[in-house]
Amino acid sequence: MKKPIIILAVTALFASAFALGNFVPVFAAKYKVGKDSKLAKAACGVCHASAKGGKLNPYGDDLKAALKAAGSKKLTPEILAKVEGLDSNKNGVKNIDEIKKDMLPGAK
Repeated sequence: MKKPIIILAVTALFASAFALGNFVPVFAAKYKVGKDSKLAKAACGVCHASAKGGKLNPYGDDLKAALKAAGSKKLTPEILAKVEGLDSNKNGVKNIDEIKKDMLPGAK
């Protein structure tokens, strides 16, 4: 009985990770992120506390809220635009301005 539950849980975990795998390419395309930039090197760390994923940083939290408000699980350029004017990390600089300066908008 435990084996099917474990298989189901692992499948769900990988399915959700795969579904979110479009975030980095969508972000990179919208903001024309260069391959040697800090943003490109951060990869998942643009939205997560770690480049390996895991817990969301403040920018990731704002994107999650924008996705929920849009009723979507798929990141689009339009959803990214909804958080551009925010200052997710509360450092006095809008997300879009940090992105243009090749800075992480969720970094503290």
